[in-house]
Amino acid sequence: MATLKTWKERPTEPEVQKVVEDFFAYLKKGELDNAKNLVDHVYDDWEESIHVIWRDHYLIHEIANDESFEGKEWLNNLKWLNNVDILDDYMWAEENGNTRYFDVSLTYLGEPSGFAAQFYLVKNDDLYFVKRGLIDMA
Repeated sequence: MATLKTWKERPTEPEVQKVVEDFFAYLKKGELDNAKNLVDHVYDDWEESIHVIWRDHYLIHEIANDESFEGKEWLNNLKWLNNVDILDDYMWAEENGNTRYFDVSLTYLGEPSGFAAQFYLVKNDDLYFVKRGLIDMA
């Protein structure tokens, strides 16, 4: 089981980006717990975020028996996640002079989807780690 990736020293941008690449590699394999545990989360919306990706990507191409969150069709067959990927277009920025964050664009079936995922580099208790923000329309 994957655990939260931490550093004692401030990691480089490529090191942080590698964690996000691993996060999406777990998602592609349908390993939701590993993806979730690899990073921290700004919001307690993990399953809702996965459902939004399914609803706004998978349902454009396929018809579902039950499109609702509660129906869990999006969770019962995770093969659709194999079609989710990211572009190598990390857009780094700084907030309040000390918080580094970046967006990365999502693709579905190899095509840009208009969605982006936001991640922060956070320092807490002398450790650095990655924190997921929103996954939503860019």
